[in-house]
Amino acid sequence: MILLDRDGVLNALLVDPEHGTIDSPLHPAQVQLLPGVVQALAQLTEAGYGLSIVSNQPAWAKGKTSWENLQAVHAEIVSEATSSGGRILSSHLCLHRREDDCDCRKPKTGLLREVFTANPGYDPAASWIVGDSVTDVEAGASFKLHTAFLGPRKCDARKVLNQRSLQPSYWGPDLAGFVAYLLSREGGATP
Repeated sequence: MILLDRDGVLNALLVDPEHGTIDSPLHPAQVQLLPGVVQALAQLTEAGYGLSIVSNQPAWAKGKTSWENLQAVHAEIVSEATSSGGRILSSHLCLHRREDDCDCRKPKTGLLREVFTANPGYDPAASWIVGDSVTDVEAGASFKLHTAFLGPRKCDARKVLNQRSLQPSYWGPDLAGFVAYLLSREGGATP
């Protein structure tokens, strides 16, 4: 099973020009998949991997977008990402803010438990979480998954991971690179 973070892994993040902050798409028209995502998901599906999305999505709870837009953005990302044969088995979104202290917001593992409950038969010990933040690596390590960190080796991320004695199983630029690495390993796909 491959658990995929969404923003920064499947789709591009946006820069809010007014505030200079980086955020998730807040409207379906803002969705832009990252290069190679469609092909990478198709390759993983063809190789026999189950795919699920696990993503913190607090924009609605923060009043940044409507419930309808939040749902439409996610549907657009899944539709575009699976347009060439990739198959997402399930999506698990935490809709809470950090201060809500829920069990599902990564780095906690509630979303990860949901994935394996919804998709029985997959072995967590043979599974991966793929993300672009320290919280993805923390959640995966806590749940005993292999971890992949996508994006540049940012000094701040490396420093935080080192302080927490965590190192991703894989660190690379993008999903296509991770898929090439994974498919080149011996053993092939997991059930």
